[in-house]
Amino acid sequence: MQYVGLLAPIAFVFALSALAQVGSLKKEIDELKKEVKALKEESKK
Repeated sequence: MQYVGLLAPIAFVFALSALAQVGSLKKEIDELKKEVKALKEESKK
């Protein structure tokens, strides 16, 4: 059971990095949505 206490900080760091990656993915998806919208509007012209 002592190992669990030692692994907790490592798990916390991994969780933080995962959250950061999710945030950056959301930003990328938003940018791609804008690009797709712009392309759709261009093709309508």
